[in-house]
Amino acid sequence: MIFYKDLTMKKFFLASLFILAAPAAASGHSELGLEKRQPDTAMNVTSVVLGQEVTSISAEGDMEGYGKVYATYHLTYDPQRTSGTVDGQGRGFTADGFASGRFQGFWQLVDGVVVMRNVVKITDDTMNLDVIRFNPLSRDLIVQAYILK
Repeated sequence: MIFYKDLTMKKFFLASLFILAAPAAASGHSELGLEKRQPDTAMNVTSVVLGQEVTSISAEGDMEGYGKVYATYHLTYDPQRTSGTVDGQGRGFTADGFASGRFQGFWQLVDGVVVMRNVVKITDDTMNLDVIRFNPLSRDLIVQAYILK
């Protein structure tokens, strides 16, 4: 029962954060005054695995501060299949070591582009608000990372 309460509180916290962050995310994050953690990063989509309940997107790229990065996004669907939740993990590797991150958030289909907004917790105790735009037609995937902590 304690696990269920912890999980419910985490979901409530994330939902509250995204309700507050969504308008700023749509308008360039200026309303919240969020700073970019790094320049926008284009990543190469390495696989898309479609499923009835979950679709998984994997990508890799070079990201300032994190080195060679590998990430996988698991998207679940709402009843209309045009939005839902997203969670996943990423790893970054440099000559000095590696960083690991977990993320959760929400996604929606906007003009044919999958837009994900995730809160990311990284092993160095930093947190980001990542906005990821994936265009399935062109396979372009762009990550914008904003500092939360």
